[in-house]
Amino acid sequence: METLPPELERFWRTDDGLTAIQRAELFGIDLSLLEENLRLTPEQRLRQNDRFLNEAEALQSALAESHEKP
Repeated sequence: METLPPELERFWRTDDGLTAIQRAELFGIDLSLLEENLRLTPEQRLRQNDRFLNEAEALQSALAESHEKP
């Protein structure tokens, strides 16, 4: 059986009386973006993903063009 590192063992243990959200926050996980995205409809999340993907592709193209110029 594989043993988890102590910091992960503490995170996954469920006998501490904390909710999963409380444990995640104590472990240092920021859930605000997840909560914000879950307020969106599936269609809104897909549109947002498309916008982010288009922006990332534009940045990649701009970077590639900047490396081509002398």
